[in-house]
Amino acid sequence: MARGIACGSFLLFAAFALLLVSTISAPVFRQISFLEVRNSSQKLAFGVFGYCTNVNGNGNHGCTDRQLGYDIADVTGSLANFTYVNNRLEDLTKALILHPIATGLAFISFLIALCSDRLGFLFASLIAFFAFLVSLAAMVIDFVMFGIIRNQVNNNRSNLGGATAKFDNAIWLTLAATVILFFSTFIVCFETCTARRRTRDREVGYAGSGAYVGNQGGMMTQAQPGYAPGYKKRHFWNRNRY
Repeated sequence: MARGIACGSFLLFAAFALLLVSTISAPVFRQISFLEVRNSSQKLAFGVFGYCTNVNGNGNHGCTDRQLGYDIADVTGSLANFTYVNNRLEDLTKALILHPIATGLAFISFLIALCSDRLGFLFASLIAFFAFLVSLAAMVIDFVMFGIIRNQVNNNRSNLGGATAKFDNAIWLTLAATVILFFSTFIVCFETCTARRRTRDREVGYAGSGAYVGNQGGMMTQAQPGYAPGYKKRHFWNRNRY
């Protein structure tokens, strides 16, 4: 495996790992979340498939069942003691399903890059590009949706009993994975093309210098009868190879 391709495979795996961690955020792991809303007594942690309350409190840690979509505005309002209704945000939370989709695409791309050769690497690069687009869409939705809630809480801090909101670790993991997917896509594609050209140039150079070419192990370096010096007769199964 070419050094650049190995580097591209490592980057794909790194992107997959980061996306996986962000996907298993609250309520799966309440320590991982996209947005943290905190008041004097408890903390809210929002994830892909739900949220957890009282994360750092001494009481019971209440986490929702894993579900697709939840009313993030109403939950935030109940913690910060204010009424905030935004039905569009509830619909937008359903788009968080893009996180596991991007994770799956990144993993498929990594497996293909790890187990394939040449055309397989190009195919892996194509899938990685789709993973990048899905991850980019998920990241934009994250910053828009959770940014609205964060600004709503922080702009009304004095009226909400000191409640504060900030972006948490999962959103930065998604950002890092998106950047890595972008670069790994082009690294795998570029290094695959250049490695193929280097291999072809090396074989052509061997043929011109009288060295062995491919698996023509039994050929002698002298010219064959009826052929010009330096010409290497190829077996029929090697004639279409470069």
